[in-house]
Amino acid sequence: MYHDEIGFDAMTLTSPLDSAPQTGAADSLEQGLAARLLGLVLASDLFSARACAPRQWQEGVVLETCWPGAAIRFCGERLDQDDLDAYFGCLLLASRSPGPAKGLARFSLRDLARLTRPKTRRFDATRLERSLWRLAAARIDVEDAAGSYAIQVRLLNTLLCDRAAGLCAVDVSPRMLAAFGDAQCLERLLAARAPLGADAFARWLTAFLGNGPATLRLDFTALRRLCGLTRQPMATFRVRAVAALQDLLDLGTIAAIEPAGPGRLIVSRPVARGEEPACLLLS
Repeated sequence: MYHDEIGFDAMTLTSPLDSAPQTGAADSLEQGLAARLLGLVLASDLFSARACAPRQWQEGVVLETCWPGAAIRFCGERLDQDDLDAYFGCLLLASRSPGPAKGLARFSLRDLARLTRPKTRRFDATRLERSLWRLAAARIDVEDAAGSYAIQVRLLNTLLCDRAAGLCAVDVSPRMLAAFGDAQCLERLLAARAPLGADAFARWLTAFLGNGPATLRLDFTALRRLCGLTRQPMATFRVRAVAALQDLLDLGTIAAIEPAGPGRLIVSRPVARGEEPACLLLS
């Protein structure tokens, strides 16, 4: 998913038209699109690390992402980390769904709550349903600077809620399912985020770190921009980021933290079996 040398802002989310001459534009766009979509969800402020209140409809808001050379705009009610948990749950249930139709899932809101917050005793069906409606209404428009390609992304293609029975049915894009790989990836994400409770930044950071290379050099300025906490003073954010990383170190989510000069840290996480221990610069 990520580039090993240039930096997070130039991971393999380069122009999809940079390809062999014999490859058509449409084919080029398809190549690596799953990685771009994964980065759009996990390495941007699409699901912000700050509380989104009040929930107001926004049109054409520019997102901070790692998709260089493209303008990415969001329409809908701004999304937060609770919405991301609900989305992970929908993706997981859709990936487990039997049958030939990829991306379809039918479930109760209570089952979705158990997936996303297994240790929470109180179940708020209304709050969870509102997250689903925000996901269904969200639209992301992507267009490269040269106007050579444009993409419209929907997080949920279809949502049906039977409030009397407490049941929902969703249709998730097969492209989004492909971006996350398999059910095990989603299960790991939800399990890693569950102990962090209401700490939205730590949850954002966990998802961000969990799908990048095993070693990253993090720049606090870039990290603050991507997670959506740009209103927070840099000194305050730096303290918060270090505290969150220390919590992840204590939980075993990451393996080591080392200083790397002013405003930068090197963060390492355990390397999975068969994984290349690549290094990434976030700057």
